[in-house]
Amino acid sequence: MDKFLHGALFFLFSFSAIIGFTKQNQFPKLHFDAVKHVVEISSLLAIITEVIQHFFIPNRSFDIFDILSDFVGIILAFVFFFYVRGDKKCGF
Repeated sequence: MDKFLHGALFFLFSFSAIIGFTKQNQFPKLHFDAVKHVVEISSLLAIITEVIQHFFIPNRSFDIFDILSDFVGIILAFVFFFYVRGDKKCGF
């Protein structure tokens, strides 16, 4: 259940961030490279949160499977975005 929640939360975060980045027009590079930037930010967030848990939060430990679950959520958001987006150009 814990791993499912990790994946689901990162799916929701990544998908909504991709949508938000593509809808904004103030930063053109961010708009056209939205997927790339969201995958980078989400992956970094997944790793950093586990490292913080290991070193700074008592009674919590680093779990590689949490990171893998997060990555699955990120990949599913990426795939779902392209499924929903269809043939429209979005920076690739």
